[in-house]
Amino acid sequence: MPALSRRQALKATVLGTGALLQTPMRAEAAVKGAEPHLKMKYDHDVLIVGGGPAGLSAGMTLGRMLRSALICDDSRPRNAPSEHLNNFPTREGIHPAEWRKEARKNLGKYDTIQFADATVLSVERRNEGGFIAELSTGARQTFSRVILADGVQDRLPSAPGFKELWGKAVFHCPFCHGYEARGLALGTVANGAMAAHALPMHFGLTQDLILFTNGKADLPVELREAIDRRKVQLVESPIRELLHEGTVLKAVALEDGRIIKRDALFAAPVPPFETKSKLGEMLGCEKTELGLFKVNEMNETTVKGVYAAGDNMTRQHSVLHASGHGVTAGAGIVSDMLHGEFMR
Repeated sequence: MPALSRRQALKATVLGTGALLQTPMRAEAAVKGAEPHLKMKYDHDVLIVGGGPAGLSAGMTLGRMLRSALICDDSRPRNAPSEHLNNFPTREGIHPAEWRKEARKNLGKYDTIQFADATVLSVERRNEGGFIAELSTGARQTFSRVILADGVQDRLPSAPGFKELWGKAVFHCPFCHGYEARGLALGTVANGAMAAHALPMHFGLTQDLILFTNGKADLPVELREAIDRRKVQLVESPIRELLHEGTVLKAVALEDGRIIKRDALFAAPVPPFETKSKLGEMLGCEKTELGLFKVNEMNETTVKGVYAAGDNMTRQHSVLHASGHGVTAGAGIVSDMLHGEFMR
């Protein structure tokens, strides 16, 4: 390969589609200007599990500091059912798929950042240091650090209609979708402590609000008192199905026979959250009672060298928050790696 520069050689390992060639370029073949970082013993500095906002932002942060990373994306974004993302300056209303496409395009200039359209099946710590991961392509590659950025899985009520309307007329976040639903006939599907958190948020969007506990209510006393004062209707009958025409919600049909017209619903998440993969558990990362990874100020988990970013480590679930947490994880890794190399 003498005719190729180091930059060209590294670039040649990536196909135009983003799929990874079978023979990876070792991290020791760093880009020009990174000579102090030679002789690394890993295929890549960092494995990024997940190609959503957190993973892509982490990749950009690493790329800008000449660190190498493999972003593994199995195309299961949490916001796939949604037609737009909001509360993100300059990106207001953009389709989530278009946002990811543009983010990938931005990453194209960073020669050290590669993509694999693959699922990470397992990650293990190596005795000699770092981690080894097995991909669904059959490849096994080594990494110095790992970022878990594959998010969480939404668990919806089982009644027909919730899945079909998710991201269209049934939402989880008022910051992401509330403005478009302002003034409509809304419903909050929640119970317990989550209802106490969600209901006041939704009441700020409309005066026509109903709380559906989808079964016997288990509410704090102060919330019940506030519901009475605000004249919010409380419905405890289980939901039989959501009546809809295409993606337009018409009404909520209850087990007791009632049919209540609503324009949109907010279905509060039911903790504990469930991560999309079991990789964190394989590595021994501790979680909170909400099912989220415990992290420090730089998003490193309780396992040294393993970081988490995005919906799997915070209750602030939005594209902008996930992107910010990806930057934090990437910066934490860069700082840790370069400090260690410099001091050695």
